[in-house]
Amino acid sequence: MHVQKLFANKIAKRYFIAVLIAIFFLLIEVFAFNYRFYPSRGESFVINKFKVLDSDITLVEHNEDKDIYRIDENVFPILKIEFDEPTEVNTIAPFIDFENIDVYRYEMKVTGYVIDGTRAYALTTDHLLECVYEADYTRYYQPEFNQKVDYIIFEFTSLGNLKNPTGLKFSYSGFGFNYRMPFHFSLIRYAILTLGSLGIYGIVLLFLERAKKLKGVPKEQILRNILKWCIYCLPIIGVIIVYGFYGGFSMYFYSETGTQISKGLVDAFMKGHVYLDTEPSPELLALENPYDPSARSGISFLWDHLLYNGKYYSYYGIAPVFMLFLPFKLITGYYFGDGPAVLLFTIIGLFFMALSYETLIKNIATKRSVPSYLKYSLFLLLGLGCGALFQVTRPYFYEVSTSSAFMCMMIALFHISKSGLIYKIENNKWQKYHFAMASLWMSLAVLSRATTILYALMHLILLGFYFYHNYKEMDKKDAILFFVLSLVPYLVFGSIQCVYNYLRFGNIFDFGIEYSLTIADFKHMPFHFGNVLTSLYNFMFAPPVYVERAYFLYGNNVRFGSAYYFFETSSSIGLIYRMPIILCLLLFPFLISYSKKERIEHVFTRWLPCVIIPFVQVILTWQSGFATRYYTDFAWPLMFFAIFTFIRFYDEKMTTKNSDLYVLIFLCAHLVFSTFVTTNMVAVYVPMLTHYSYVYHDYTYTRNYYYIARELMFWR
Repeated sequence: MHVQKLFANKIAKRYFIAVLIAIFFLLIEVFAFNYRFYPSRGESFVINKFKVLDSDITLVEHNEDKDIYRIDENVFPILKIEFDEPTEVNTIAPFIDFENIDVYRYEMKVTGYVIDGTRAYALTTDHLLECVYEADYTRYYQPEFNQKVDYIIFEFTSLGNLKNPTGLKFSYSGFGFNYRMPFHFSLIRYAILTLGSLGIYGIVLLFLERAKKLKGVPKEQILRNILKWCIYCLPIIGVIIVYGFYGGFSMYFYSETGTQISKGLVDAFMKGHVYLDTEPSPELLALENPYDPSARSGISFLWDHLLYNGKYYSYYGIAPVFMLFLPFKLITGYYFGDGPAVLLFTIIGLFFMALSYETLIKNIATKRSVPSYLKYSLFLLLGLGCGALFQVTRPYFYEVSTSSAFMCMMIALFHISKSGLIYKIENNKWQKYHFAMASLWMSLAVLSRATTILYALMHLILLGFYFYHNYKEMDKKDAILFFVLSLVPYLVFGSIQCVYNYLRFGNIFDFGIEYSLTIADFKHMPFHFGNVLTSLYNFMFAPPVYVERAYFLYGNNVRFGSAYYFFETSSSIGLIYRMPIILCLLLFPFLISYSKKERIEHVFTRWLPCVIIPFVQVILTWQSGFATRYYTDFAWPLMFFAIFTFIRFYDEKMTTKNSDLYVLIFLCAHLVFSTFVTTNMVAVYVPMLTHYSYVYHDYTYTRNYYYIARELMFWR
């Protein structure tokens, strides 16, 4: 076929451009990202002998190719390599490997020294030599000394999870100098850049095609639906990848043991009581105030459990137990794993979030259809901002509660959007069904996580507004049915929660948080307004800081006041910083044409549930502190409101010739920025939680973080 004729075909032309993009990044990977491989580093050599400074190391086995050493005291080793004469050192490669697999990574501070007469002065470097287990290319390091050195000091500063290196063994084959930096083709790096660029190219094509609407072409409509659901599934694919990268797949799907949710509550309910079977120790019960962490020092107890009247209880919601863990145990005889449960809840939640988004977006724009590039770009921002990614990085029983509540809220939101409570839907023959299902799943959300009761109250307000606007059109039967379907699920499940509270604590309104054996004495913890400011700032507004030594963005935790505040991780990059589109709520709603009556109603039906309640949710963390899993409590309503406000503003105000181009540029930049910052936050979350590595049975939980980080950071 003639070349000109070939490229007259639109599809062939697009495939050709896609191939060019793939080839371009292939060349970038081979040449630009491996730029350190090509220069010669001089004559290479190995030095096997070293001196030990300020520590005690014993040679336990000698071989021709390597020696085995043991560290005999609780001091990280400091090794000294001396040269016979001043030597130019361009690269360094420590041929050192530790036997303990918990040392998934080690770091050494490298300092070169020059002898000048009777004294030596240091040629320091700001960077650390970092070796990641099973990633040999990471052991090669460029110190960037500016002159020849007489000796080098290697000081170990990190040995994986280990704080006490006593008894640790390592094999030593010497230090290699001036070896050529290895060529390393990173499939991860290449895939991210290529697929990301192809995704942006696809959005641009959608933008260019938006004016050419398809008219009743079945095949093309099918292709458009396939594209739609491919995009809607991207957040689901993202959480599966994150779950796998950080060791989630090493968690058992089923097991003979479990945590307080997956096993403790299951066993208790099967035996007909609400307390957990494990008995508190006599020493714990003998304490005057067992809720004081300092008083419990040296005494065995169950962390993050409730202690009341000599029994252990669980603070976490019972809905996931009845929805999943208890039926699975009754059917199979095994306990369902916490990790797979978190993944399952999160995937279902994201699926219904997509269904809700698809339903609502059809009713947002009233003057013109929403272009595909705008629709899908904003959905990807929603997927990044809703907090689902933070559930699967450490899927433990904490995340069972939050992910279960997220799933129930998204299912409830779908039924709310289909019921006509938010926007009127014509010929809504399934309306009564959606009324009942919305209340059912909202109730289950409350039974998963108590703080979601605030959203349940907002749902009741929506029901009230709906009845106020439609009661004249209802006959007596419809009105009674409306109240029965909408309120009975709340009465039933609310009663279950009240009975559960009474059986535990003798009070239907007592959820028991003050009895927690946790980070602080909640029973005697006074309110601190400084903690409120700390939560608001770090969850909502905190910008990241660039840590030069780590080559990464880190959350900049800020504390207001001197009261105790718990930071589970340092990855506190504020939601509004990561998702600047939320800032449109400061202006756009006031520029859109609404009647005075609509604006008053929107205070109760939009602003209260989507802005005020999320901020209240954040304020409520003043006691429990900062944890990234809480983002699914409050991020999604803010994101939904901001996105649909943006669409409504686009529909009404952005009607000039160049508006679409400006919106496209803004959204592409926003997606790139938010993807980078959010995935960075996910990555930083992992090494801050290495104390949970035992959950995953091996060291891979955190090792994968460092492996992937080095895959992306080609300049290291």
